[in-house]
This record gives sequence, C-alpha cells and structure tokens, in this order.
Amino acid sequence: MRKGTLIALGAAGVLTATAVGAVVATNLDEEEDLQLASEDSAAVVDSVQKDCRASATAETGFDPATTPVPVREDAGNKQVLKGTAAGAAVGAVAGEVIGDKAGYGAAAGAAAGAAGGQAVKADKQQKADERYAQAKAQYEQQKAAYDAALNACLND
Repeated sequence: MRKGTLIALGAAGVLTATAVGAVVATNLDEEEDLQLASEDSAAVVDSVQKDCRASATAETGFDPATTPVPVREDAGNKQVLKGTAAGAAVGAVAGEVIGDKAGYGAAAGAAAGAAGGQAVKADKQQKADERYAQAKAQYEQQKAAYDAALNACLND
C-alpha cells in the first residue's frame, strides 16, 4: 500500500475510535443520569409512603407498627388441678368417715373434682375466646380503616 493510503486509513481509524468513544461516554453519562434519577425517584416514593403512613395513622388513630395483634388466651389447667386436689381431699375425708376407705374416697373425689375443674376451665375458656374474637374484630376494623386511608393517600 501506499503511504497516503495508510495515512488515510489511520486517520479513518482514529476518527472511528473517537466516535465510538464519544458514543460510549454518552451512553455512560445517560446510564449515570438514569441511575441518579432512579435513586431520586425511589427516595421520593419512600418519602411519600412515609408521609402517607403518618397521615393514615393520624386520621385513624391506628398504627400497625405499634398496635399489638390480639392473642388468644388459654385458660390453662389450673382449675382442673385445683378441682382434682380439692376433690381428692374431700373424698379422702368422706371415705374415711363413711367406710374406713380413704383411698377409694380420694380416688372418687379426685375424679369428681377433675370433672368440676374441667367445667370451670371450659367456662373460662369460652369467655376468653369471646374477648379474643371481639378484640380481633376491632383490630381488623381499625386496620381496614388504616389501609383505606393509606391507599387513598397513595393514589392521590
């Protein structure tokens, strides 16, 4: 090849490399701008969400972050144990007095006391379940009002 052709090819190569570099640099700048815009919009969205949460809490008086979820109570076995012990004691005394058989009386008394304790436990559990159902319904109603206020704010 001739020297002039080589120079022309070299110049064309330099121009091409410069043009490609400029395009790459432009694309990088656009990507940075997009990333910065994305970060800014995420910050704005987060700020709006915080503002809407605060607004919904102020409007409804309910804050899901601090309001405890109702928990079902368990009446436990205390009544059954108390009934069993009391029944055994009364049965032992009655068995000794009536027929000189305290052991049989204690066993019969324990069974009767356990049944009575179970009845008391069932009654207490029913009342606890009613309190739980009421508290849960109230919680869900407040949460629904909060969610509605939050959605209304976010959709404005």
